[in-house]
Amino acid sequence: MIESATAERRHPTILDVASHAGVSKSTVSNVVRGLPGVSDATRRRVRAAIDELGYRPNVLARQLVQQRTSMLGVVVGDLANPFFAEMAKSVERHAAARGYTAMFCNTEGDSQSELAGVETLLQHRVAGIVFLAFSGDSRTMRETMQHQVPAVFVSCGADWGDVVSVDDELGGRLGTTHLVEAGHRRIAYLSIPELEDESDRARWAGYRAALKEAHLGPPLRISWSPPADHALVDGVERPLLDLFTGAGPVTAVFASNDVAAIALQEFADRVNLHVPKDLSIVGFDDVPMAGLARIGLTTVAQPRDELAKLGIATISDRIERRLKGPPTRKLVDVRLVARRSTAAPR
Repeated sequence: MIESATAERRHPTILDVASHAGVSKSTVSNVVRGLPGVSDATRRRVRAAIDELGYRPNVLARQLVQQRTSMLGVVVGDLANPFFAEMAKSVERHAAARGYTAMFCNTEGDSQSELAGVETLLQHRVAGIVFLAFSGDSRTMRETMQHQVPAVFVSCGADWGDVVSVDDELGGRLGTTHLVEAGHRRIAYLSIPELEDESDRARWAGYRAALKEAHLGPPLRISWSPPADHALVDGVERPLLDLFTGAGPVTAVFASNDVAAIALQEFADRVNLHVPKDLSIVGFDDVPMAGLARIGLTTVAQPRDELAKLGIATISDRIERRLKGPPTRKLVDVRLVARRSTAAPR
C-alpha cells in the first residue's frame, strides 16, 4: 500500500525518538532539556535518534504545560529612530541569551497604537512586556494589563513597573554645563514631539539646573517639528532662524535627543549657519550616526547595551519569581562624548 503525502510529511514525535533509541519518553525529554541523570551512552543514542529522525521539540506544547510562553513583548516608540533600533537589537540579543524570543510592537509614539499593541501582545500570551518607549497613559495601560504579566520600562518609566533608565536630569546638566564651560551665555533647550514626556521633563529640569548654577537665564524652550522653518519658542510661534541671527542670539542648543540635534544641524546647513562657529549643538543618546565624521555630534551617551542587559535580567527575574515585591528603579550612569559640534562662541 502506498502511503499518502500527508503521512510522509508527518513530523516525528518524542515517542518516535524514544522507540528509535530504545528508551522511555521521559528519558528523551530529559536529554532534550539537558537534565542530569542520563548516562553518556544513552544521551548519545538519543541525540543520534533525534538527528536521524529530524525531531524538533514541540515548544508550544511545552509552553502550554508550563502555562506561559517564552516570548517577551517589546514596545518600541519608532524603529525609524536609530536609538530605538539599536536598543531593539540589544534587547533581542540579551533575551535570546536567557531563552526568550522577542516579539516587537512599533507604536510610533501614538498612545492608541501603544494600547492596541499591548493588547495584541497579551493575546499572544507573552511572559512579560519590555517598554522601550511609553506614552505616559499609565491609568489606561495599567487597567489593560491588570497585573497579567510583569513589565519593565527601559530608558522610560512608569510607577507601576520596574524601571531601568539613565539619570535623565543628570544628562541634561552634563550637556548644558558643557556649553556653559565653552563660554556660551545664551543657551536654548530643544525638544521634538517624539520624545517621551517623562524623559523630556527630566532633561529640561537638568538644563534649567545647569543654567541656574551658572547664574544664567532665563531658560528658553524650543518645541520644534522638523523640518519646519517655524517653532514654538516659550509657547509662541516664531521663525526658527530668528533665534540664531536676531538681537541677543542663541549661540548654543542642548537638544533633548540626537534626532532633534541632527535635524537642527541639517536646518543650520540649509540656512547657511555654521556648526559650531555660529551655533553649538549638544544631543542626547549617542546614536551610531552621531559619531560619523560629517555629523560629529557632541552628545550625552546612554549605555544602550547595559540598559538592555539589565532590563532583560530584571524582567526575567520577575517572570521566574526571583524578584518579588514592589517595583524597583535602577539608574545607569551617562557620560558626555565631546565631538566637533561644540566650540566657544564667536
